[in-house]
Amino acid sequence: MLTNDWRLAAHLPNSTVGQSGSHTQLPVALSFVSINCLRFTLRISFSENYSLMSQNPIWDFFVKGQQDASKATCTTCGKDYSLGSDKPKLQTVTGLKSHLAKHHKDINAAYQKRVGERIKENAAKKLKLDESVAVSEPKMVQPSIPQFKERKAVYPDDVVQRIDKVIMDMIIVDMLPYSVVEGEAFKRLNFADPNGPRRFEAKSEKYYRTKLMPATYDKVAKQVNELLRDAQWISFTTDAWSNATKSCSLLSFTAHFVHGSVRRKVILGAMVLEEDHTGAYLASKLKEAITRWGIESKIHVGLRDNAANMVAAMRIAAVVDVGCVAHTLQLVLHDALFMQSSVESVVKKTRKIVSHFKHSEQACRHLAECQKSCDIPEHKLIQDVETRWNSTYLMLQRVCEQRKALNLYSVERGSITTLTNPEWELAERVVLLLKPFYEATLEICSDDACISIVIPLIAMLTGKLQSTTEDHGLLQMKAALRDALGRRFAYIRESPPMIAATMLDPRFKDVYFNGQEKEAAKEEILNFLRSTVTVDDSDTPTETGVCAADRATSSSSSDNAVTSSTAGQ
Repeated sequence: MLTNDWRLAAHLPNSTVGQSGSHTQLPVALSFVSINCLRFTLRISFSENYSLMSQNPIWDFFVKGQQDASKATCTTCGKDYSLGSDKPKLQTVTGLKSHLAKHHKDINAAYQKRVGERIKENAAKKLKLDESVAVSEPKMVQPSIPQFKERKAVYPDDVVQRIDKVIMDMIIVDMLPYSVVEGEAFKRLNFADPNGPRRFEAKSEKYYRTKLMPATYDKVAKQVNELLRDAQWISFTTDAWSNATKSCSLLSFTAHFVHGSVRRKVILGAMVLEEDHTGAYLASKLKEAITRWGIESKIHVGLRDNAANMVAAMRIAAVVDVGCVAHTLQLVLHDALFMQSSVESVVKKTRKIVSHFKHSEQACRHLAECQKSCDIPEHKLIQDVETRWNSTYLMLQRVCEQRKALNLYSVERGSITTLTNPEWELAERVVLLLKPFYEATLEICSDDACISIVIPLIAMLTGKLQSTTEDHGLLQMKAALRDALGRRFAYIRESPPMIAATMLDPRFKDVYFNGQEKEAAKEEILNFLRSTVTVDDSDTPTETGVCAADRATSSSSSDNAVTSSTAGQ
Protein backbone atom coordinates (compact mmCIF):
# COMPACT_ATOMS: atom_id res chain seq x y z
CA MET A 1 0.00 0.00 0.00
CA LEU A 2 2.96 2.25 0.61
CA THR A 3 4.11 1.50 -2.94
CA ASN A 4 0.78 2.70 -4.27
CA ASP A 5 1.31 5.94 -2.34
CA TRP A 6 4.58 6.49 -4.21
CA ARG A 7 2.84 5.74 -7.46
CA LEU A 8 0.46 8.54 -6.64
CA ALA A 9 3.28 10.95 -7.32
CA ALA A 10 3.09 10.24 -11.07
CA HIS A 11 -0.34 11.85 -11.19
CA LEU A 12 0.76 14.99 -9.36
CA PRO A 13 1.81 18.13 -11.25
CA ASN A 14 5.46 18.42 -12.21
CA SER A 15 5.82 21.37 -9.91
CA THR A 16 5.45 19.07 -7.00
CA VAL A 17 8.46 16.98 -8.03
CA GLY A 18 12.00 17.95 -7.24
CA GLN A 19 14.13 19.52 -10.01
CA SER A 20 16.25 16.44 -10.43
CA GLY A 21 13.09 14.41 -11.20
CA SER A 22 13.96 11.96 -8.49
CA HIS A 23 11.76 11.13 -5.47
CA THR A 24 14.45 11.49 -2.86
CA GLN A 25 12.94 14.78 -1.68
CA LEU A 26 9.17 14.45 -1.11
CA PRO A 27 6.82 17.36 -1.59
CA VAL A 28 4.91 18.51 1.51
CA ALA A 29 1.49 17.42 0.19
CA LEU A 30 2.81 13.99 -0.85
CA SER A 31 4.46 13.49 2.53
CA PHE A 32 1.17 14.27 4.35
CA VAL A 33 -0.82 11.82 2.22
CA SER A 34 1.79 9.08 2.53
CA ILE A 35 2.11 9.38 6.32
CA ASN A 36 -1.68 9.29 6.86
CA CYS A 37 -2.00 6.28 4.57
CA LEU A 38 0.75 4.57 6.56
CA ARG A 39 -1.07 5.27 9.82
CA PHE A 40 -4.33 3.88 8.40
CA THR A 41 -2.52 0.76 7.17
CA LEU A 42 -0.96 0.14 10.59
CA ARG A 43 -4.32 0.71 12.31
CA ILE A 44 -6.07 -1.83 10.06
CA SER A 45 -3.27 -4.33 10.49
CA PHE A 46 -3.36 -3.99 14.31
CA SER A 47 -7.17 -4.27 14.32
CA GLU A 48 -7.07 -7.45 12.25
CA ASN A 49 -4.37 -8.98 14.46
CA TYR A 50 -6.24 -8.00 17.64
CA SER A 51 -9.45 -9.46 16.22
CA LEU A 52 -7.70 -12.74 15.51
CA MET A 53 -6.11 -12.79 18.96
CA SER A 54 -9.36 -12.12 20.76
CA GLN A 55 -11.39 -14.46 18.54
CA ASN A 56 -13.10 -17.40 20.28
CA PRO A 57 -11.43 -20.73 19.30
CA ILE A 58 -14.92 -22.03 18.55
CA TRP A 59 -14.67 -20.38 15.13
CA ASP A 60 -11.91 -22.79 14.17
CA PHE A 61 -14.68 -25.38 13.84
CA PHE A 62 -17.63 -23.26 12.66
CA VAL A 63 -18.22 -20.62 10.02
CA LYS A 64 -20.88 -17.92 9.98
CA GLY A 65 -23.65 -18.19 7.43
CA GLN A 66 -23.24 -16.07 4.31
CA GLN A 67 -26.94 -15.45 3.76
CA ASP A 68 -28.25 -15.71 7.34
CA ALA A 69 -26.00 -13.91 9.86
CA SER A 70 -27.90 -15.46 12.79
CA LYS A 71 -26.64 -18.99 12.06
CA ALA A 72 -23.30 -20.81 12.00
CA THR A 73 -22.35 -24.00 10.10
CA CYS A 74 -20.28 -26.84 11.56
CA THR A 75 -17.22 -27.48 9.35
CA THR A 76 -17.27 -31.16 10.30
CA CYS A 77 -20.89 -32.26 9.74
CA GLY A 78 -22.28 -29.25 7.86
CA LYS A 79 -25.26 -28.66 10.20
CA ASP A 80 -26.52 -25.17 10.91
CA TYR A 81 -27.02 -23.85 14.47
CA SER A 82 -28.60 -20.63 15.70
CA LEU A 83 -26.54 -17.84 17.27
CA GLY A 84 -29.60 -16.27 18.89
CA SER A 85 -29.54 -13.05 16.85
CA ASP A 86 -28.21 -11.53 13.65
CA LYS A 87 -26.58 -8.71 15.65
CA PRO A 88 -23.02 -9.61 16.79
CA LYS A 89 -23.40 -8.02 20.24
CA LEU A 90 -26.44 -10.19 21.01
CA GLN A 91 -25.11 -13.50 19.63
CA THR A 92 -24.17 -16.50 21.78
CA VAL A 93 -22.11 -19.63 21.05
CA THR A 94 -23.64 -21.83 23.73
CA GLY A 95 -25.41 -24.00 21.14
CA LEU A 96 -22.18 -24.44 19.19
CA LYS A 97 -20.34 -25.65 22.30
CA SER A 98 -23.15 -28.10 23.09
CA HIS A 99 -22.97 -29.49 19.53
CA LEU A 100 -19.25 -30.20 19.82
CA ALA A 101 -19.62 -31.78 23.26
CA LYS A 102 -22.46 -34.05 22.09
CA HIS A 103 -21.50 -35.05 18.53
CA HIS A 104 -17.73 -34.40 18.12
CA LYS A 105 -16.01 -35.35 21.33
CA ASP A 106 -12.48 -35.43 19.83
CA ILE A 107 -12.93 -31.99 18.28
CA ASN A 108 -14.43 -30.75 21.57
CA ALA A 109 -11.29 -31.89 23.39
CA ALA A 110 -9.15 -29.89 20.96
CA TYR A 111 -11.42 -26.88 21.47
CA GLN A 112 -11.13 -27.08 25.26
CA LYS A 113 -7.32 -27.30 24.96
CA ARG A 114 -7.19 -24.15 22.85
CA VAL A 115 -9.43 -22.34 25.32
CA GLY A 116 -7.07 -23.25 28.16
CA GLU A 117 -4.07 -22.00 26.18
CA ARG A 118 -5.83 -18.73 25.48
CA ILE A 119 -6.60 -18.25 29.18
CA LYS A 120 -2.94 -18.83 30.11
CA GLU A 121 -1.78 -16.34 27.49
CA ASN A 122 -4.16 -13.68 28.77
CA ALA A 123 -3.09 -14.30 32.38
CA ALA A 124 0.60 -13.96 31.44
CA LYS A 125 -0.09 -10.70 29.61
CA LYS A 126 -2.03 -9.33 32.58
CA LEU A 127 0.77 -10.28 34.98
CA LYS A 128 3.32 -8.56 32.76
CA LEU A 129 1.17 -5.46 32.62
CA ASP A 130 0.76 -5.41 36.43
CA GLU A 131 4.52 -5.70 36.90
CA SER A 132 5.14 -2.83 34.54
CA VAL A 133 2.66 -0.68 36.43
CA ALA A 134 4.19 -1.65 39.76
CA VAL A 135 7.73 -0.59 38.78
CA SER A 136 6.56 2.69 37.28
CA GLU A 137 7.17 5.69 39.47
CA PRO A 138 4.08 6.79 41.46
CA LYS A 139 2.62 10.17 40.74
CA MET A 140 3.05 12.70 43.51
CA VAL A 141 -0.19 14.66 43.64
CA GLN A 142 -0.38 17.67 45.89
CA PRO A 143 -3.72 17.73 47.84
CA SER A 144 -5.98 20.69 47.43
CA ILE A 145 -6.56 23.14 50.26
CA PRO A 146 -10.09 21.77 51.09
CA GLN A 147 -8.70 18.21 51.10
CA PHE A 148 -5.85 19.27 53.38
CA LYS A 149 -8.24 21.01 55.77
CA GLU A 150 -10.57 17.98 55.88
CA ARG A 151 -7.64 15.66 56.56
CA LYS A 152 -6.43 17.87 59.39
CA ALA A 153 -9.97 18.33 60.87
CA VAL A 154 -10.19 14.84 62.44
CA TYR A 155 -10.73 14.88 66.22
CA PRO A 156 -7.84 13.74 68.44
CA ASP A 157 -8.15 10.38 70.19
CA ASP A 158 -9.24 11.79 73.57
CA VAL A 159 -12.13 13.67 71.97
CA VAL A 160 -13.15 10.56 70.00
CA GLN A 161 -13.21 8.54 73.23
CA ARG A 162 -15.45 11.09 74.93
CA ILE A 163 -17.87 11.06 71.99
CA ASP A 164 -17.96 7.24 72.05
CA LYS A 165 -18.76 7.38 75.76
CA VAL A 166 -21.63 9.79 75.16
CA ILE A 167 -23.03 7.48 72.47
CA MET A 168 -22.75 4.52 74.84
CA ASP A 169 -24.52 6.50 77.57
CA MET A 170 -27.34 7.32 75.15
CA ILE A 171 -27.79 3.63 74.28
CA ILE A 172 -27.84 2.63 77.96
CA VAL A 173 -30.01 5.40 79.41
CA ASP A 174 -32.64 5.35 76.64
CA MET A 175 -32.38 1.53 76.33
CA LEU A 176 -31.76 1.70 72.58
CA PRO A 177 -30.60 -1.24 70.44
CA TYR A 178 -26.93 -1.32 69.47
CA SER A 179 -28.00 -1.22 65.82
CA VAL A 180 -28.91 2.46 66.21
CA VAL A 181 -25.30 3.33 65.29
CA GLU A 182 -25.77 1.48 61.98
CA GLY A 183 -28.82 3.54 61.03
CA GLU A 184 -28.65 5.85 58.04
CA ALA A 185 -29.69 8.94 60.02
CA PHE A 186 -27.06 8.27 62.71
CA LYS A 187 -24.35 7.93 60.06
CA ARG A 188 -25.33 11.33 58.69
CA LEU A 189 -24.98 12.87 62.14
CA ASN A 190 -22.08 15.34 62.22
CA PHE A 191 -20.75 16.00 65.71
CA ALA A 192 -19.22 19.29 64.62
CA ASP A 193 -20.68 21.84 62.19
CA PRO A 194 -23.39 20.02 60.16
CA ASN A 195 -22.21 21.90 57.06
CA GLY A 196 -18.53 21.42 57.79
CA PRO A 197 -16.15 18.48 57.30
CA ARG A 198 -16.81 15.30 59.27
CA ARG A 199 -14.45 15.11 62.23
CA PHE A 200 -15.81 11.90 63.80
CA GLU A 201 -16.57 8.48 62.33
CA ALA A 202 -18.88 6.32 64.44
CA LYS A 203 -17.78 2.79 65.25
CA SER A 204 -19.72 -0.35 64.37
CA GLU A 205 -22.38 -1.77 66.67
CA LYS A 206 -20.01 -4.65 67.46
CA TYR A 207 -17.54 -2.18 69.01
CA TYR A 208 -20.16 -0.73 71.36
CA ARG A 209 -21.59 -4.18 72.17
CA THR A 210 -18.42 -6.18 72.78
CA LYS A 211 -15.91 -3.58 73.94
CA LEU A 212 -17.45 -0.37 75.23
CA MET A 213 -20.47 -1.90 77.00
CA PRO A 214 -18.42 -4.34 79.17
CA ALA A 215 -16.00 -1.53 80.03
CA THR A 216 -18.88 0.77 80.98
CA TYR A 217 -20.51 -1.96 83.08
CA ASP A 218 -17.28 -2.60 85.00
CA LYS A 219 -16.87 1.11 85.69
CA VAL A 220 -20.47 1.55 86.90
CA ALA A 221 -20.33 -1.65 88.96
CA LYS A 222 -17.22 -0.34 90.71
CA GLN A 223 -19.01 2.89 91.65
CA VAL A 224 -22.08 0.97 92.84
CA ASN A 225 -19.91 -1.26 95.01
CA GLU A 226 -18.43 1.83 96.65
CA LEU A 227 -21.93 3.18 97.39
CA LEU A 228 -23.06 -0.15 98.84
CA ARG A 229 -19.93 -0.43 100.96
CA ASP A 230 -20.67 2.95 102.56
CA ALA A 231 -24.35 2.14 103.18
CA GLN A 232 -25.23 0.91 106.67
CA TRP A 233 -28.64 -0.62 105.95
CA ILE A 234 -30.16 -1.64 102.63
CA SER A 235 -33.78 -2.41 101.79
CA PHE A 236 -34.77 -3.86 98.42
CA THR A 237 -37.75 -4.29 96.12
CA THR A 238 -38.22 -7.28 93.87
CA ASP A 239 -40.75 -8.47 91.31
CA ALA A 240 -41.03 -11.14 88.61
CA TRP A 241 -42.50 -10.47 85.18
CA SER A 242 -42.39 -11.73 81.59
CA ASN A 243 -41.24 -9.80 78.53
CA ALA A 244 -43.68 -8.72 75.82
CA THR A 245 -43.10 -11.82 73.66
CA LYS A 246 -43.35 -14.23 76.63
CA SER A 247 -39.99 -15.68 75.64
CA CYS A 248 -38.40 -15.28 79.08
CA SER A 249 -39.16 -14.23 82.65
CA LEU A 250 -37.10 -11.82 84.73
CA LEU A 251 -36.66 -11.15 88.44
CA SER A 252 -35.70 -7.60 89.42
CA PHE A 253 -33.60 -6.67 92.44
CA THR A 254 -33.46 -2.94 93.33
CA ALA A 255 -31.59 -1.62 96.37
CA HIS A 256 -32.82 1.39 98.40
CA PHE A 257 -30.49 2.99 100.94
CA VAL A 258 -29.28 6.28 102.39
CA HIS A 259 -25.84 7.50 101.32
CA GLY A 260 -24.83 10.45 103.43
CA SER A 261 -27.92 12.64 103.33
CA VAL A 262 -29.12 11.38 99.92
CA ARG A 263 -31.60 8.58 99.29
CA ARG A 264 -30.33 6.20 96.62
CA LYS A 265 -32.12 3.69 94.40
CA VAL A 266 -29.95 1.33 92.35
CA ILE A 267 -31.12 -1.54 90.15
CA LEU A 268 -28.66 -4.29 90.99
CA GLY A 269 -30.04 -6.99 88.75
CA ALA A 270 -32.64 -8.26 86.30
CA MET A 271 -32.08 -11.99 86.51
CA VAL A 272 -33.42 -14.43 83.91
CA LEU A 273 -35.62 -17.16 85.41
CA GLU A 274 -34.87 -20.42 83.64
CA GLU A 275 -36.90 -22.76 85.89
CA ASP A 276 -40.40 -22.91 87.36
CA HIS A 277 -41.12 -19.94 89.63
CA THR A 278 -41.26 -21.88 92.86
CA GLY A 279 -40.56 -20.23 96.19
CA ALA A 280 -37.31 -22.15 96.61
CA TYR A 281 -36.02 -21.18 93.16
CA LEU A 282 -36.90 -17.49 93.63
CA ALA A 283 -35.21 -17.55 97.05
CA SER A 284 -32.03 -18.93 95.48
CA LYS A 285 -32.03 -16.13 92.89
CA LEU A 286 -32.48 -13.49 95.61
CA LYS A 287 -29.62 -14.95 97.64
CA GLU A 288 -27.52 -15.01 94.48
CA ALA A 289 -28.05 -11.26 93.97
CA ILE A 290 -27.40 -10.46 97.64
CA THR A 291 -24.18 -12.49 97.65
CA ARG A 292 -23.06 -11.07 94.30
CA TRP A 293 -23.00 -7.56 95.75
CA GLY A 294 -21.77 -8.57 99.22
CA ILE A 295 -24.66 -7.06 101.21
CA GLU A 296 -25.72 -10.10 103.28
CA SER A 297 -25.18 -8.34 106.62
CA LYS A 298 -26.90 -5.11 105.53
CA ILE A 299 -30.31 -6.34 104.36
CA HIS A 300 -33.06 -4.66 106.36
CA VAL A 301 -36.45 -5.12 104.62
CA GLY A 302 -37.56 -6.65 101.33
CA LEU A 303 -40.62 -5.40 99.45
CA ARG A 304 -42.52 -7.91 97.27
CA ASP A 305 -45.86 -8.45 95.58
CA ASN A 306 -48.57 -10.61 97.12
CA ALA A 307 -48.05 -13.77 95.05
CA ALA A 308 -47.75 -16.93 97.13
CA ASN A 309 -44.40 -17.91 95.57
CA MET A 310 -42.88 -14.52 96.43
CA VAL A 311 -44.13 -14.78 100.03
CA ALA A 312 -42.54 -18.23 100.25
CA ALA A 313 -39.29 -16.99 98.66
CA MET A 314 -38.88 -14.28 101.30
CA ARG A 315 -39.59 -16.77 104.06
CA ILE A 316 -37.05 -19.27 102.70
CA ALA A 317 -34.44 -16.53 102.20
CA ALA A 318 -35.00 -15.41 105.84
CA VAL A 319 -35.67 -11.80 104.85
CA VAL A 320 -38.02 -9.48 106.75
CA ASP A 321 -40.59 -8.61 104.08
CA VAL A 322 -43.51 -6.29 103.38
CA GLY A 323 -46.17 -6.77 100.71
CA CYS A 324 -46.69 -4.24 97.93
CA VAL A 325 -49.28 -1.76 99.23
CA ALA A 326 -50.34 -0.54 95.78
CA HIS A 327 -51.00 -4.11 94.65
CA THR A 328 -53.01 -4.83 97.79
CA LEU A 329 -55.05 -1.67 97.28
CA GLN A 330 -55.98 -2.74 93.76
CA LEU A 331 -57.04 -6.14 95.08
CA VAL A 332 -59.37 -4.33 97.48
CA LEU A 333 -61.00 -2.49 94.58
CA HIS A 334 -61.25 -5.67 92.55
CA ASP A 335 -62.96 -7.45 95.45
CA ALA A 336 -65.60 -4.74 95.97
CA LEU A 337 -66.11 -3.06 92.59
CA PHE A 338 -68.65 -5.60 91.24
CA MET A 339 -70.37 -6.48 94.48
CA GLN A 340 -73.35 -4.26 93.55
CA SER A 341 -75.19 -5.33 90.40
CA SER A 342 -76.14 -1.77 89.42
CA VAL A 343 -72.49 -0.66 89.50
CA GLU A 344 -71.45 -3.72 87.52
CA SER A 345 -74.09 -2.93 84.90
CA VAL A 346 -72.86 0.67 84.55
CA VAL A 347 -69.25 -0.44 84.15
CA LYS A 348 -70.15 -3.01 81.46
CA LYS A 349 -72.26 -0.49 79.58
CA THR A 350 -69.46 2.07 79.73
CA ARG A 351 -66.98 -0.44 78.36
CA LYS A 352 -69.25 -1.10 75.40
CA ILE A 353 -69.51 2.62 74.63
CA VAL A 354 -65.73 3.11 74.79
CA SER A 355 -65.12 0.00 72.67
CA HIS A 356 -67.35 1.43 69.91
CA PHE A 357 -65.08 4.46 69.52
CA LYS A 358 -61.90 2.43 69.86
CA HIS A 359 -62.83 0.40 66.77
CA SER A 360 -64.07 3.19 64.50
CA GLU A 361 -62.11 6.16 63.19
CA GLN A 362 -65.28 7.70 61.78
CA ALA A 363 -67.00 7.49 65.17
CA CYS A 364 -64.07 9.31 66.80
CA ARG A 365 -64.26 12.02 64.17
CA HIS A 366 -67.99 12.53 64.70
CA LEU A 367 -67.48 12.51 68.48
CA ALA A 368 -64.92 15.31 68.09
CA GLU A 369 -67.54 17.35 66.23
CA CYS A 370 -70.02 16.75 69.07
CA GLN A 371 -67.38 17.84 71.60
CA LYS A 372 -66.91 21.12 69.73
CA SER A 373 -70.66 21.68 69.59
CA CYS A 374 -70.97 21.10 73.36
CA ASP A 375 -67.88 23.21 74.11
CA ILE A 376 -66.18 20.52 76.20
CA PRO A 377 -62.55 19.30 76.09
CA GLU A 378 -61.74 17.17 73.03
CA HIS A 379 -60.38 14.24 75.03
CA LYS A 380 -60.15 10.64 73.85
CA LEU A 381 -62.12 8.01 75.73
CA ILE A 382 -60.10 5.61 77.90
CA GLN A 383 -60.52 1.82 77.72
CA ASP A 384 -60.01 0.06 81.04
CA VAL A 385 -57.65 -2.91 81.29
CA GLU A 386 -57.94 -5.41 84.11
CA THR A 387 -54.20 -5.55 84.79
CA ARG A 388 -53.73 -1.77 84.78
CA TRP A 389 -54.30 -0.05 88.08
CA ASN A 390 -56.95 2.67 88.27
CA SER A 391 -57.97 2.14 84.61
CA THR A 392 -61.65 1.53 85.51
CA TYR A 393 -61.75 4.74 87.50
CA LEU A 394 -60.15 6.68 84.64
CA MET A 395 -62.61 5.20 82.15
CA LEU A 396 -65.66 6.19 84.23
CA GLN A 397 -64.20 9.62 84.98
CA ARG A 398 -63.59 10.36 81.27
CA VAL A 399 -67.04 9.12 80.22
CA CYS A 400 -68.70 11.33 82.84
CA GLU A 401 -66.68 14.28 81.54
CA GLN A 402 -67.95 13.59 78.00
CA ARG A 403 -71.58 13.02 79.04
CA LYS A 404 -73.08 15.79 76.86
CA ALA A 405 -71.04 14.87 73.79
CA LEU A 406 -71.95 11.17 74.10
CA ASN A 407 -75.64 11.95 74.47
CA LEU A 408 -75.52 14.23 71.41
CA TYR A 409 -73.67 11.58 69.41
CA SER A 410 -76.28 8.99 70.40
CA VAL A 411 -79.11 11.27 69.19
CA GLU A 412 -77.44 12.18 65.88
CA ARG A 413 -75.86 8.83 64.97
CA GLY A 414 -77.75 6.27 67.02
CA SER A 415 -74.77 3.88 66.98
CA ILE A 416 -74.47 3.53 70.76
CA THR A 417 -76.77 2.97 73.70
CA THR A 418 -75.89 5.69 76.15
CA LEU A 419 -76.49 5.60 79.90
CA THR A 420 -79.81 6.58 81.40
CA ASN A 421 -80.05 9.54 83.77
CA PRO A 422 -80.01 7.33 86.93
CA GLU A 423 -77.01 5.45 85.50
CA TRP A 424 -75.18 8.71 84.81
CA GLU A 425 -75.78 9.80 88.42
CA LEU A 426 -74.58 6.45 89.74
CA ALA A 427 -71.44 6.61 87.57
CA GLU A 428 -70.63 10.08 88.90
CA ARG A 429 -71.03 8.90 92.52
CA VAL A 430 -68.77 5.89 91.84
CA VAL A 431 -66.14 8.26 90.42
CA LEU A 432 -66.31 10.38 93.59
CA LEU A 433 -66.01 7.24 95.73
CA LEU A 434 -63.00 5.88 93.81
CA LYS A 435 -61.14 9.18 93.58
CA PRO A 436 -59.44 8.84 97.04
CA PHE A 437 -58.22 5.36 96.06
CA TYR A 438 -56.82 6.76 92.81
CA GLU A 439 -54.97 9.55 94.64
CA ALA A 440 -53.71 7.14 97.31
CA THR A 441 -52.32 4.83 94.61
CA LEU A 442 -50.50 7.73 92.97
CA GLU A 443 -49.07 8.77 96.34
CA ILE A 444 -47.66 5.38 97.27
CA CYS A 445 -46.40 4.74 93.72
CA SER A 446 -44.35 7.94 93.58
CA ASP A 447 -40.60 7.57 93.45
CA ASP A 448 -40.05 9.22 96.83
CA ALA A 449 -42.84 7.40 98.71
CA CYS A 450 -42.05 6.15 102.22
CA ILE A 451 -43.35 3.12 104.02
CA SER A 452 -44.34 5.42 106.88
CA ILE A 453 -47.36 6.74 104.91
CA VAL A 454 -49.10 3.37 104.64
CA ILE A 455 -50.86 3.38 108.03
CA PRO A 456 -52.03 7.03 107.67
CA LEU A 457 -53.29 6.39 104.11
CA ILE A 458 -55.33 3.33 105.10
CA ALA A 459 -56.78 5.25 108.04
CA MET A 460 -57.78 8.09 105.70
CA LEU A 461 -59.42 5.71 103.20
CA THR A 462 -61.33 3.96 105.98
CA GLY A 463 -62.69 7.33 107.11
CA LYS A 464 -63.80 8.15 103.55
CA LEU A 465 -65.83 4.93 103.43
CA GLN A 466 -68.04 5.74 106.41
CA SER A 467 -71.72 5.71 105.43
CA THR A 468 -73.57 9.02 104.98
CA THR A 469 -77.10 10.08 104.03
CA GLU A 470 -75.96 10.79 100.42
CA ASP A 471 -74.87 7.22 99.72
CA HIS A 472 -77.98 6.24 97.77
CA GLY A 473 -77.01 3.26 95.60
CA LEU A 474 -73.50 2.97 97.07
CA LEU A 475 -74.10 1.55 100.54
CA GLN A 476 -73.32 -2.01 99.52
CA MET A 477 -70.19 -0.97 97.64
CA LYS A 478 -68.91 1.13 100.55
CA ALA A 479 -69.47 -1.72 102.96
CA ALA A 480 -67.62 -4.11 100.65
CA LEU A 481 -64.69 -1.70 100.35
CA ARG A 482 -64.50 -1.25 104.14
CA ASP A 483 -64.55 -4.99 104.65
CA ALA A 484 -61.86 -5.58 102.00
CA LEU A 485 -59.64 -2.84 103.47
CA GLY A 486 -59.90 -4.23 106.96
CA ARG A 487 -59.25 -7.77 105.80
CA ARG A 488 -56.32 -7.17 103.44
CA PHE A 489 -54.57 -4.49 105.52
CA ALA A 490 -55.02 -6.04 108.96
CA TYR A 491 -51.31 -6.87 109.04
CA ILE A 492 -50.01 -3.29 108.82
CA ARG A 493 -50.53 -2.52 112.54
CA GLU A 494 -48.64 -5.69 113.42
CA SER A 495 -45.75 -5.16 110.97
CA PRO A 496 -42.64 -4.01 112.90
CA PRO A 497 -41.12 -2.08 109.96
CA MET A 498 -44.36 -0.17 109.33
CA ILE A 499 -45.14 0.78 112.88
CA ALA A 500 -41.51 1.78 113.58
CA ALA A 501 -41.28 3.89 110.40
CA THR A 502 -44.61 5.63 111.15
CA MET A 503 -43.65 6.33 114.75
CA LEU A 504 -40.30 7.85 113.72
CA ASP A 505 -41.79 9.97 110.92
CA PRO A 506 -42.07 13.52 112.34
CA ARG A 507 -45.22 14.12 110.25
CA PHE A 508 -47.21 11.37 112.00
CA LYS A 509 -45.44 10.15 115.18
CA ASP A 510 -48.08 8.34 117.32
CA VAL A 511 -51.20 10.07 115.95
CA TYR A 512 -52.53 6.93 114.25
CA PHE A 513 -51.86 4.51 117.13
CA ASN A 514 -53.88 3.62 120.19
CA GLY A 515 -52.26 3.01 123.58
CA GLN A 516 -51.41 -0.63 122.97
CA GLU A 517 -50.04 0.05 119.50
CA LYS A 518 -47.86 2.90 120.83
CA GLU A 519 -46.24 0.58 123.36
CA ALA A 520 -45.67 -2.06 120.70
CA ALA A 521 -44.03 0.52 118.40
CA LYS A 522 -41.74 1.79 121.17
CA GLU A 523 -40.72 -1.75 122.06
CA GLU A 524 -39.90 -2.50 118.42
CA ILE A 525 -37.67 0.57 118.16
CA LEU A 526 -35.88 -0.28 121.42
CA ASN A 527 -35.33 -3.87 120.29
CA PHE A 528 -33.74 -2.59 117.10
CA LEU A 529 -31.48 -0.25 119.06
CA ARG A 530 -30.36 -3.11 121.31
CA SER A 531 -29.61 -5.31 118.30
CA THR A 532 -27.25 -2.69 116.88
CA VAL A 533 -25.10 -2.59 120.02
CA THR A 534 -22.25 -5.07 119.54
CA VAL A 535 -19.52 -6.39 121.81
CA ASP A 536 -16.27 -7.60 120.26
CA ASP A 537 -14.38 -10.71 121.34
CA SER A 538 -11.98 -8.75 123.55
CA ASP A 539 -14.73 -7.39 125.81
CA THR A 540 -14.34 -3.86 124.54
CA PRO A 541 -16.91 -1.35 125.77
CA THR A 542 -20.22 -1.30 123.99
CA GLU A 543 -21.25 1.52 121.71
CA THR A 544 -22.46 4.71 123.29
CA GLY A 545 -26.04 5.76 123.23
CA VAL A 546 -25.21 8.40 120.62
CA CYS A 547 -23.90 5.75 118.22
CA ALA A 548 -26.97 3.61 118.83
CA ALA A 549 -29.22 6.57 118.16
CA ASP A 550 -27.35 7.26 114.94
CA ARG A 551 -27.99 3.72 113.82
CA ALA A 552 -31.64 4.03 114.73
CA THR A 553 -31.91 7.17 112.61
CA SER A 554 -30.20 5.37 109.74
CA SER A 555 -32.58 2.45 110.17
CA SER A 556 -35.55 4.78 110.05
CA SER A 557 -34.25 6.40 106.88
CA SER A 558 -33.73 2.96 105.36
CA ASP A 559 -37.28 2.01 106.30
CA ASN A 560 -38.61 5.12 104.66
CA ALA A 561 -36.49 4.51 101.59
CA VAL A 562 -38.50 1.42 100.73
CA THR A 563 -40.81 2.45 97.93
CA SER A 564 -44.42 1.33 97.95
CA SER A 565 -44.55 -0.33 94.55
CA THR A 566 -42.31 -3.17 93.44
CA ALA A 567 -39.80 -2.71 90.66
CA GLY A 568 -41.17 -3.38 87.21
CA GLN A 569 -44.79 -2.53 88.03
